[in-house]
Amino acid sequence: MSDIKTINLPDYGEFEEVEVIEICVEKGQKVNSEEPILVLETDKAAMEIPSSINGTVNKVLLNVGDKVSIGMPFLDIQPEEALPEPKEETKSEDLKSIERIEEKDELPSAVDDAANIMSKYSTHSNVVEFKQPKNNRTHSGPATRKLAREFGIDLTKIRGSGPKNRILKEDLHEYVKNILKSENQPGQNISQPEVDFSQWGKITKEELTKFQKTSLDNLHSSWINIPHVTQHEEADITKLLKLRNKLNKKYKCKVSPLAYVIKATAETLLEFKQMNSSLSSDLSSIIYKDYINVGIAVDTDYGLIVPNVKDVNNKSIKKISNEVNEIADLAKKRRLNNDQLTGSSFTISSLSGVGGKFFTPIINPPEVGILGLSKTYDSLKLDKLKLQTTNQLPLSLSYDHRVINGVYAIKFLNHLIEILNDINFLESSFK
Repeated sequence: MSDIKTINLPDYGEFEEVEVIEICVEKGQKVNSEEPILVLETDKAAMEIPSSINGTVNKVLLNVGDKVSIGMPFLDIQPEEALPEPKEETKSEDLKSIERIEEKDELPSAVDDAANIMSKYSTHSNVVEFKQPKNNRTHSGPATRKLAREFGIDLTKIRGSGPKNRILKEDLHEYVKNILKSENQPGQNISQPEVDFSQWGKITKEELTKFQKTSLDNLHSSWINIPHVTQHEEADITKLLKLRNKLNKKYKCKVSPLAYVIKATAETLLEFKQMNSSLSSDLSSIIYKDYINVGIAVDTDYGLIVPNVKDVNNKSIKKISNEVNEIADLAKKRRLNNDQLTGSSFTISSLSGVGGKFFTPIINPPEVGILGLSKTYDSLKLDKLKLQTTNQLPLSLSYDHRVINGVYAIKFLNHLIEILNDINFLESSFK
């Protein structure tokens, strides 16, 4: 019989003190390596934690409501087959090598050296008690990451000063100094007057969730730091809706108008690359992106969340529609993964199913633009002395005025409207 193995929480991202919101298995249940054992609530969404090996659950070491951190034991499992243990002297020597590497916090080659050693234990890397370095957007050593977690700093917001933009401890200190300076500036802090509302009647107090608190901070930061300008326009989508009905019947599917707008937006972003850019963290340069990943704001019971569809310009309208439906469903079930929540280059927020006519959508940093869609309405139009009913789609484009000027924004909207009326392009892009 195989020995019982204890599995620790893997390093799936920079999270600290997150809450267990669901236990997915019971004692005695057989699970595969990818099957979720428990679900954690992070700042952005829920994260499923798998067992990492095939076997039978002996005991889940955590309960719903527990606060957990990276590396904490969460599962006792009896593997299907005992894995051959590496030679003790080899493991000991390699672990010593990793310790020496971790001490070299400033060397960019340390991650690669550690990864080579770790590859020897790839079949049971979650059982041996050391961390496997992640391949992510930030480069920093263990000591720096530990300090960042203690400060509550998101490393993706910091530009490293070390070799190959590696983040050093000094970069964290400088980041904190800048925050403290900004806190002394009027209007930068989130504040709310202290009022005893109960003096006028009965009240109920409900604590914000971790996700809601993060959303509050992000929206406030965006509004304070980015000079928003919103340009409003209307698009005649009468031909588009007729085409949609035709194609839905032809292919026996149900593709929403939103998928057409997303595709048309991607095509427009190819021509207006500045709208698909970002300012560098030090505000000294503009970063142009060759990829087009469109974020879609999804309304859920626990708040607004913005997953994204990758490489929209290379996908058909039908494919886009399927992926939007998939991520919207996952968002409502709190099952989005980190890849679906990161990497967006432009965002669309749609109120078309609710109502309203125009609004000011708030930019999703570090993007420089966001397109708001309101509900399509019927309008009368005089064409060759004949009244015709048209379908008008209200558009609201908010943009970062530090990067985008008004003329550029209007040209962007005009081009988008042209694409929305290019029936040949839309039809050829459907499948």
